[in-house]
Amino acid sequence: MNRVVTVFESASVTIERVDHPPHCAHCDPDSELTGDVAVTFVERGGFALQESGNSWTFLEGDVLVSTPGILRCYSHFDECPNDICLSLTFAPETVEDALGHYRRSSPPPRIRRGPATDFAHFLTRSAVASLDHLWIEELAFHAMLALASDSWERPVQPGVNAAHARRIRNAIELMRERVTQRCSLTSISREVGMSPFHFARTFSGLVGLSPHQYLMRLRLRRSAMMLRAGASVTTAAFSSGFQNLGHFSRSFQRRYGVNPSNYSGAPR
Repeated sequence: MNRVVTVFESASVTIERVDHPPHCAHCDPDSELTGDVAVTFVERGGFALQESGNSWTFLEGDVLVSTPGILRCYSHFDECPNDICLSLTFAPETVEDALGHYRRSSPPPRIRRGPATDFAHFLTRSAVASLDHLWIEELAFHAMLALASDSWERPVQPGVNAAHARRIRNAIELMRERVTQRCSLTSISREVGMSPFHFARTFSGLVGLSPHQYLMRLRLRRSAMMLRAGASVTTAAFSSGFQNLGHFSRSFQRRYGVNPSNYSGAPR
C-alpha cells in the first residue's frame, strides 16, 4: 500500500509525500488512470511504469510527469518497496495561468535526473521547509515548467555547484519581487555576484529557460491571474511589468492562444 502525507495544500497546488509503511508488502494494481496534472520528484528508491506500450524505469532524482486521462501500470522491484516521492498536483486553472495553451497534451512521463531537475527539487524542498505559503505557490510554478519544455534534460556546463544554485535561487527571488519593475540581466547578475555571461549560462542550465524567458512567464502568469480576477487589459499589462500594450497583447496571445480582452482563464 501507499502512504500519502499532505505537506501543503491550497486552491492552486497540493504537495504530498508518498512512501510505503515499513515491512509492509505492496501489491500494485493492474492499472491506474491519471486524474490530475502533477509533477513528482523521486527522492529515494525506484519503480517501473508502463504507458501506451512503452516502459520506463524511475530512479532517485528522476521526475514523473502526469496529465489527466492516461492509463498507467506501476510495478515495484521489491515486495516491500522503499521508494519515496514528493508530488505536486496542480489545479487546472493554475496550469492555465502559468503555461497557457501548451501543446504537449501528453508529455513523456519521465524526465531523467539532471542539474535542472535537482534544482527544481531543491527549490521545492526549500519552499516547503520555509512554511511560507506565498513562496511555496510561487516555486510550484517553477516545477510546472516540466510540462512545457524538454530543456530540463539538456546538459549544463561543468562546474555548476551548490553556490551557483543558491545564487540562481536568489535571482529568482529578485525577479519575483521585482516582476513589475524594469529588470536587466546586468543588474540582477551583479546583485547575486555573477558576471552577466556566467549568470545567463548558469540560469539557463539550471532553470531550463533564459532569464528573460523566465521573467516573461512570471509577468504573463501575473497578468493572467489579474484578468481572471476581473482587471482590465491595461491594468493587467502595466501592473505586470509590461511597458507597451501591443507587446503585451502579442505575448499574451502567443502564450494563451487568445487575445487578453477575451481571456476568461477557463482551462482549455
